[in-house]
Amino acid sequence: MYSLSVIVPVYNAEKYLTQTLDSLAAQTVADSMQIILVDDGSSDASPAMCDDFASKRPDTVVIHRKNGGVSAARNAGLKEASGEYVGFVDADDTVAPDYYEKLLNAIQENGCDMAFSSLTFVLSSGNRIYPEWYEVGEVLNHSEICHSFIRKMVSDSSQNSACIKIFRRSIIEENNINFPAGVKIGEDKRFVLDFLKHCNSAVCVGNAGYFYLDVPSSAMHTDTVIEKLMDTYEDEVKIFRSLGLDEETVKTEKAAFVFYTFADFLQRRYSVSRKDAKASAKKYFADTSFMQVIDNSLEFIKQNNGRILSCLASAFAKRSVFMTLTVLFIQKLINERNS
Repeated sequence: MYSLSVIVPVYNAEKYLTQTLDSLAAQTVADSMQIILVDDGSSDASPAMCDDFASKRPDTVVIHRKNGGVSAARNAGLKEASGEYVGFVDADDTVAPDYYEKLLNAIQENGCDMAFSSLTFVLSSGNRIYPEWYEVGEVLNHSEICHSFIRKMVSDSSQNSACIKIFRRSIIEENNINFPAGVKIGEDKRFVLDFLKHCNSAVCVGNAGYFYLDVPSSAMHTDTVIEKLMDTYEDEVKIFRSLGLDEETVKTEKAAFVFYTFADFLQRRYSVSRKDAKASAKKYFADTSFMQVIDNSLEFIKQNNGRILSCLASAFAKRSVFMTLTVLFIQKLINERNS
């Protein structure tokens, strides 16, 4: 049995796939890894690239299937996984050579069910590293997972991604945990939350080297991310309530999550075009129901965040496009300086 199975959903990814596969082949624990490439009905050169990679690596499985979306592709990969642990990589991202070595060492040395790292965004304006929630090497028990980790997930998207974690496969199988079909935004969060319900312990690995490529054509750059977020807003409030969090806390901090997502969306738009960011700000400032949710978060944002987000909260409160663009410009300069 392999120590780790890594599942890569692939859909029309020929532009980025080579660097993704090369980074997996270069893993220091490659000899104990199973790589599962799920071609989700690609119409470009991706299927042939997957087959070529597998022909050179006997530990690689390729699944060719009709297009069904990323959740269905990952679920198909889970059925083929035989590793003690399971990880996920998107077909346009890369991982540092010792990425999975760090996660495996941490999870095995501490006997945990999950190891989690942080995410590095590769932006056109420079890299941005998500902040750490815990100290490197810190181990959370089930109670801490429920009352701290899950609580943070209400208002902070830093740990939504399944790609910055490895999971004990037996827990996934025993509890029939899958990615939700038909969900285009937030499918990772649902999977992670379902796993955490049954997770006895988790260990923080810190910035281990997962590099998320910010692709301008992705859904995260379009209105889809906001529309889907609002479509699932009430549903997610119910999910977090079912996990034992009180309703007022969930509603306030979930509104803060909408704020963070909107702020990130505008920053992404600004990184491509100031004009696009301006148009998006105008559009959503005119959306009364959306801005009512944003307004519910503003005091929380000002009390729990630094100067940049506090200034952005003030700009949103005033519905000021000029103030918003000014803050986005300052954030862009900070990102460039830190890259």
